[in-house]
Amino acid sequence: MNTIDYSTKRCLVVEDRRPFLMLLKSLLTSLGAKKIHTEMSAEAGVKACKNNRYDIIVSDLQLGNNRKNGFEFLEEVKKLRYIKPSTVFIVISGDSGRSVVLGSLEKQPDDFLIKPFSQAQLNSRISRALERRLNLAPLYQLIEQEDYKEATNSCREFIKSLPKYNNQLLQILVELFWKTNKLDEAEQILNQVLEERQLPWALCAQARTKLLKEEFEQAIKLSKDALDSGVNQVEAYDIIAQAYLALDKKPEALKFIQEALVLSPLSIERHFRVCEIARENENYELAMESAKSIFELSQRSVHKNINHLCSYIRSMLDVAENTDNKSIQNKYLQESLLALYKAKNDESNRTQPDDFDFEIFESIMHARSTFINGKTSDAKKELEQSQIKIEKNFTEYPVALAPDSLKLMLDLGDFEEAAKLSRLIKSQAEKVDSAILYLAKTEARKNKEKQNNYVKHNKTGIKFYSEEKYSQAYEEFAAAKTSCPLNIGVSLNLLLSLVKMIQTSGKPEGKYIVETRELYKFIENMPLKAVHKSKFEHVRKEVEEIIKK
Repeated sequence: MNTIDYSTKRCLVVEDRRPFLMLLKSLLTSLGAKKIHTEMSAEAGVKACKNNRYDIIVSDLQLGNNRKNGFEFLEEVKKLRYIKPSTVFIVISGDSGRSVVLGSLEKQPDDFLIKPFSQAQLNSRISRALERRLNLAPLYQLIEQEDYKEATNSCREFIKSLPKYNNQLLQILVELFWKTNKLDEAEQILNQVLEERQLPWALCAQARTKLLKEEFEQAIKLSKDALDSGVNQVEAYDIIAQAYLALDKKPEALKFIQEALVLSPLSIERHFRVCEIARENENYELAMESAKSIFELSQRSVHKNINHLCSYIRSMLDVAENTDNKSIQNKYLQESLLALYKAKNDESNRTQPDDFDFEIFESIMHARSTFINGKTSDAKKELEQSQIKIEKNFTEYPVALAPDSLKLMLDLGDFEEAAKLSRLIKSQAEKVDSAILYLAKTEARKNKEKQNNYVKHNKTGIKFYSEEKYSQAYEEFAAAKTSCPLNIGVSLNLLLSLVKMIQTSGKPEGKYIVETRELYKFIENMPLKAVHKSKFEHVRKEVEEIIKK
């Protein structure tokens, strides 16, 4: 029997095929609905949600090729808060494939229906979901407002007053404890649940809690117990992979994250984890495939971000850089340039964020390709030209252009500039994705020994120079330059030391004049940022007098 007065509910139906759209409208009308709005695309559905507050939304999953789908529609209206905490969102699909069903559950609609279904089934699902949404609306409102303390109190009260929703409420309570870092409280609640029954969701949640507490072996055991229950717990594979990675068991981590990806390949977050674990295993082609998936999955969604395009192109260069096969290297160098060309000319990418410039990004990518081809001096020139453009065009360094500049700076030994960019990326973590944060961390780690050696010698050289101990300063700067021969800053320091040594020597050695000439030629031929240009101009006249002798 129908327990909802549909006549008072504002409904939205989104379906790209008119016959089924009319059928859904007819089903809702038969249930008593009078305020039914229909749209034939998710894009139109988003606009409708922006302008109206619906009580019930029913959306097909597949809404046309190269169009936003039902998952993306759901994510967008949730993130933009175009729907009320009490709104019911039902996803329907004609595809009962495991990856579709599991992907749907991860997006957390209120329910998921496989076609064909009856009016009674639709009514039952909507009624059940709407009753829960209305009863728990104050709790959902607090969570939406990110008032987690009051939400926790509210959740506890509802557990006492509405025991019929205990299963959902306990899950919400545990998630609130995670958000507020009350891991012991989460563990206590889950222990109580598991003492009564070994529920797969509780096993997974306890495993997640152990992972957050860095008790990795326990996290793995609990996740495997969840998998042994026979239920497709995709999250269990994720947790095992993350725990194995934390234990530095990289091949095992890769195995389990790939299992998760097979089960549910539509999660952007999961593809980020694949990228990280694949790179740790030096499987750059797999990382590239997931970077491509992130880019493609985000294109029509609320997650669209220029960083995803950059990461995809960067991942192709990573493959090229880390292969000994010249034909594979050339293949991916060409594919990266082709992908960049297509993206640059794609209408959907015409509107760029204020902190991004396609031409500068293209020049940085070209510099990376040149470096991979072994032309380090040319790569250095191209990198410096890109940095000069950034200096000229932006008042603050654009974080979207920082990762690839950072990669090249570390490869070429520009450690001072790299340190600045690394700090920038960390300080603006909210603007970048996890792949960029991972790149900054791992590249710095790879170059740590060389960087420490450079910093030590350069710092000591500066000290000696300030004490007018020019010969010792020269030795230190020369040692620093050995670690990074294309570093302009240390080349200038070395040049200054040589000038002072020659000027204070009665009869300077010829090798020092030759070295001065070579350094002058190197710096003269390099594009110089303002700080380097000023320093060079300051000493240019003295250098030219020396090398003319």
